[in-house]
Amino acid sequence: MKKLLALLLAVVMVASLFAGCSGGGNSGNAANGNAANAGDQTDGDTTADDNGVPTITWYQVGNGQPADIDAWYEQVNPYLEEKIGAHVNLQVVDWGSWNDRRTMLVQTNDDYDIIFTDMSTYASNVNMGAFADLTDLMANVPGLTDLIPEEYLKACNINGKLYGIPAYKDSSMTNFFVWTKDYVDQYYPDYAEDHDLFSIDEGLRAIYEGTGETPMMLNKDGISCIIGNRYDNFGSGLPAIGVSYYSDDAKVVSVFEQDDVLDQLRQMHTWYNDGLINSDANTLDNFQGMCAVGVAQGWPSASVGWGQGRGAEVVVSQFGDSVVSNDTVQGSISCINASSPNIDKALALLELVNTDTKVRDWFAYGVEGVNFEYVEEDGMQKIKKLNQDWSAASYTQGSNMRMTPESGTVGNPYLDEVAVQNANALSSPALGFYFDTTNVADQLAACTATWLTYKSLLVTGAGDPDTVVPEMLDALRADGLDEIIAEAQTQLDAYVASNGAAADTGAADAEAATDAEAAADTAADATNAG
Repeated sequence: MKKLLALLLAVVMVASLFAGCSGGGNSGNAANGNAANAGDQTDGDTTADDNGVPTITWYQVGNGQPADIDAWYEQVNPYLEEKIGAHVNLQVVDWGSWNDRRTMLVQTNDDYDIIFTDMSTYASNVNMGAFADLTDLMANVPGLTDLIPEEYLKACNINGKLYGIPAYKDSSMTNFFVWTKDYVDQYYPDYAEDHDLFSIDEGLRAIYEGTGETPMMLNKDGISCIIGNRYDNFGSGLPAIGVSYYSDDAKVVSVFEQDDVLDQLRQMHTWYNDGLINSDANTLDNFQGMCAVGVAQGWPSASVGWGQGRGAEVVVSQFGDSVVSNDTVQGSISCINASSPNIDKALALLELVNTDTKVRDWFAYGVEGVNFEYVEEDGMQKIKKLNQDWSAASYTQGSNMRMTPESGTVGNPYLDEVAVQNANALSSPALGFYFDTTNVADQLAACTATWLTYKSLLVTGAGDPDTVVPEMLDALRADGLDEIIAEAQTQLDAYVASNGAAADTGAADAEAATDAEAAADTAADATNAG
């Protein structure tokens, strides 16, 4: 088993619960930039000011354009001009409009310099020529190459070229059982020892017998990480194919024929039949309210936010291992417009946001003295939020490596928790592999549609896997499942052969461990120094 040993800091945005204990946000208002500080800015304008200082237009997603954007420009742009000779024009699009707006910006080649994207659109946008090739330019930004592990950059390669900078954050995926504390205090105090579906069976039954309530409330998305924790579908979007995190042989398999997945689906079906899962789980769009145990992706101290969403204090136990793949790394990527006249300056801005604590905090928290202030807490510099008005989503901006943690947190959770998870994450044998689906595009579309018709039955326990899975596999094979697997295997074999990925990695892992420890010390020093 390979382990990717790498340091990272975490996203401030709390990961949603697959078990349905989560909430939403609302959109903010729009405002234009301050022309005196950011150039003569309008939406998408990349003009320079009277002194020839270029303005970099950066599109992100959040709760709409911040109300205090002019005051923010007054703080940020003089500093950026001093450091990199450029200003920034920040455009924050509200969540509800983001998909359409992002698509319009990219497809019409609108006047933007940097844009946020992720695994859902990254490869397709690269293939249409939207983003600049950064491969050779990375030599000009050593702050980024020193910060971001080489394997994480490789995870964003398309045909051997780099077109985006991944946010160095919770780039691995770790899932947790999230228990309502009152329930486990009364009925199952040994919850912390349980790390798989089979071991929590006793706890679910104890809570059910003690309260008479359904302990695990799910919506139709169920517990999808039953599959994702074990197999990497290498960006195909089809969980029915994948390579195991627990093997180095890079063999593409039919996932639903694997015992480690089938046994978990059978366990879920048993719970459903026994009333431990709500009977409407496979048809429920959303669940809001109390549940005794759910599953969430994140890190231990994220439990504070999960408890707020549930309306009760919660405790956690890790569900399975941390894993890292192209998809987990590509959760947040900053890409530069291939047509930008300021590619070098845009890349310099990305380097600064990722490596300079002052700049990183401005982007993440807003206007100093208006949206946040620095405080000393437990011998560390922390951020105290003065309001919730800053509307940009920090996970879209860059690494949390240099981001100051918020007050009320114990230590620095990015270094103390997320870095540990990533340093011990199981690395997919397909990490860095790009699956070109051109030859099987029709088969993949058909299989994906078929999978979606069966998904909720399987991941909620509502369907008997010994009946549903064979039926689904027959339909998938009629759609071309075996052709997809064969094509993926051919490409993956070629990738492994050309990259030496199947070689013994023991020495490399040991060296990476040393490098990760050194990087952790450096990051801690830099963060504490503010």
